[in-house]
Amino acid sequence: MNYFVGEYARQLDDRSRFILPAKIREKLSGTIFIARSPVEHCLNLYSEEEWEVIAEKVRALPTGMDKNAALFQRRLFGTALCVELDKQGRVPLTQALIDYAKLKKDIMLVGSNTKLEIWDMDEWNQMSAACDDEEFILEGIRKYNINI
Repeated sequence: MNYFVGEYARQLDDRSRFILPAKIREKLSGTIFIARSPVEHCLNLYSEEEWEVIAEKVRALPTGMDKNAALFQRRLFGTALCVELDKQGRVPLTQALIDYAKLKKDIMLVGSNTKLEIWDMDEWNQMSAACDDEEFILEGIRKYNINI
């Protein structure tokens, strides 16, 4: 299992690609998956191993009986991108994903446990400032009973 930590400033090139940092490339091999975040306007990058875990969970949903489950499956897989890293570690994005995450030239890659989030730099700076609220963080720790 791969775990992603840290923040990495990057830029999209003229062909809507960005270069993964060497530390991240070491954790990934071959195919990666990029999907829209279901809760925020950013993208989630998954290793093939983590995508398989997600696919198994979604496969267990009652998509033939539950419209919400079917819609979630369609939205997750239908808008996702499956790519192979090239030798320079470049990751191409589709215009639809760029539009969803409101990405401009400057982006931030943010380690988030088993996924890597891809944010527009300005959006990330706003999100990061909101995360500096200690009471907000403590509320989350209490709510989810996390003992760190």
